[in-house]
Amino acid sequence: MANTALPKESLILVTGATGFIGANTVFEALEAGFRVRGTSRSKESAAKLEASLNNHPKFASAIVPDVSQEGAWDEAVKGVDAIIHMATDTSFSPDPNVVVTATEEGVRNILRSSKKAGVKRFVLTSSSAAVLFPVSNKDITVEVNDWNQEALDAAWAPPPYTEERAFAVYAASKAAMEKAMWKFAEDEKPHFTVNSILPDFNVGRILTSGGPTGSSVEMLLNGSVPPFPNQYHIDVIDDARIHVIAAAMDPGVENERIFAFARPFQFTEMIKDLHELRPGVQTIAQPPENEGHDLSKVPNARGAELLKKWYGQDEYKTMRQSIEEALATLKV
Repeated sequence: MANTALPKESLILVTGATGFIGANTVFEALEAGFRVRGTSRSKESAAKLEASLNNHPKFASAIVPDVSQEGAWDEAVKGVDAIIHMATDTSFSPDPNVVVTATEEGVRNILRSSKKAGVKRFVLTSSSAAVLFPVSNKDITVEVNDWNQEALDAAWAPPPYTEERAFAVYAASKAAMEKAMWKFAEDEKPHFTVNSILPDFNVGRILTSGGPTGSSVEMLLNGSVPPFPNQYHIDVIDDARIHVIAAAMDPGVENERIFAFARPFQFTEMIKDLHELRPGVQTIAQPPENEGHDLSKVPNARGAELLKKWYGQDEYKTMRQSIEEALATLKV
């Protein structure tokens, strides 16, 4: 195998480590031979993650209760070689003055702390929502440098800030957060490499909690169709591995936006898979009527290429594989 960007035993900081993607990323970084420090906002959530990792000797927790405070990250980044910044506002508040502003300031804070601490590589978890809203039955071609201007415009439209605006505000926060990182890199010219990962709908192994998308298999098993439009799926382990590759493994990944999108999916297909995988379960949801298709074309080849190079995978995992992983961890 090729030499890694950082030597094994290097220390990776994963912020937001207790979330669905975060916990899987910590797990995959440890599996790849790195030491990991994971941040959370409370001792209780940190303890849950530590337990899910069987108190791994190369993992340590750090508590950062308020990520928007100046200097909030200074202690957590000490001695760190690489950072995977996943911590973000998932409150789905409809007020952009609260969500977008704080998220932008949060990423600037950790970038400033990273520069002071001598960090070598920095990866930001952005989102598919930073680029576009999912649209069914419409041919759309997404370019690598596209942004979700629709979300930014909707988020900052004049008040009142009603609940209908909540997802637009979340999407705008991811776009603004990523834009802030790229602007920092351009203006400050830090000594570290920056990259962003843009994941779509994550499904698969659950280590702590499933979050909105990771809980979709359980929801379908219990008779409910998750309230999401059709879009691309990504297996959470594939997503986690792409983060680790960009952060510490592949020296050629520099100043890139990597789209962690596998294939478009439908809940109808997921329901069919669940019936085949768990034929005895009587509570599986009914397929939605007139479900659309995500026909968009996205620049997702780079993620698959990196998984092939570093993990020997021929392609992204299928939704069926992700469902099987979720069922295994749900013990259903």
